[in-house]
Amino acid sequence: MVRLWGTFVAATVVLASGATTARADAISDFYKTKSLTLAVFSSAGGDYDVRARLVARHMDRHIPGNPKIIVQNMTGSGGLRAGNWLYNIAPKDGTALASLNQAVPLTQAFGAPGIEFDLAQCAWIGNSMDSPIAMVTWGGSKTRTMEDALTIETIMGGTGAGSGSVQIPLMLNAMIGTKFKVISGYPGGTEIYLAMERGEVDGRATQNWAGWVAQKPDWIKEKKINVIAQGGTKRIADLKDVPLILDYATTDEARAIVMLFLLPDEIARPIIAGPNLPAERVKALRTAFNATMKDPAFLAEAQKGNIDIIPSTGEEAQAKALAILNTPKAVLDKAKQYGEQ
Repeated sequence: MVRLWGTFVAATVVLASGATTARADAISDFYKTKSLTLAVFSSAGGDYDVRARLVARHMDRHIPGNPKIIVQNMTGSGGLRAGNWLYNIAPKDGTALASLNQAVPLTQAFGAPGIEFDLAQCAWIGNSMDSPIAMVTWGGSKTRTMEDALTIETIMGGTGAGSGSVQIPLMLNAMIGTKFKVISGYPGGTEIYLAMERGEVDGRATQNWAGWVAQKPDWIKEKKINVIAQGGTKRIADLKDVPLILDYATTDEARAIVMLFLLPDEIARPIIAGPNLPAERVKALRTAFNATMKDPAFLAEAQKGNIDIIPSTGEEAQAKALAILNTPKAVLDKAKQYGEQ
């Protein structure tokens, strides 16, 4: 009997091993004749775009079959155009991905017009950065501190109406009394940078600090910008003398609403696949993303480009997105009126 049981176990192990190999071969067979499209909601040259292209250059090596990943800029409506494409038009077979604005989960939770997708049904593949926003003004602006922003009209550049670059400064006007005026419609961060240099706007409200370090290290070194406040719940080492936005929220309600708007910082640079993907392909893409985040060649290129890599897995990113999407209605209703002024 013992001999028979041992034979049964051995046969089971062989069969299981064969099944695992067969699944891996099926993924490889599918992807080796395919290419992937990675849609980026922003214009070329900004942090979203730079990171997406960096991931694309290395992630293909970790996907069975090594499919080429083609990055396509798909600007418009603060990320809604790319999200609508991913959900409604792109193939649902694991060959389409998107890098969306970090504020899109909150925009969906608010029920903003133009949304034709449900991020709760999408497969979150991974996130390459968890970094607080740094609210910045140009060196020549009259607004050099957050206290100045409480008394001086300060023009901030924004993208689409549903983006954090528009929502957050307007929410802060209502919750803590800042005097921000938002000029929206810029395709992405690159154009807002140019607007700052030309004097069209005073600054940018929602770029993550890691993005500033990667995209404008010379501005930081040469003190061309003023960092007036930072997101998060504690000051980071680089910005130890810069106040938290939360420092200016003096009531429980204000703190709750400000925190809701800052939660997307924790999934600042997500990569998402569409709905109804085969589970084995979701797993393969998540595994490939995780491996890319540890790839020495990827990390070396990121370091060379001053790109901070502070990753989270697809499962972790999805859980944080769901926390935003499942915010109690009473809190959302209160926050929505501030975010859409």
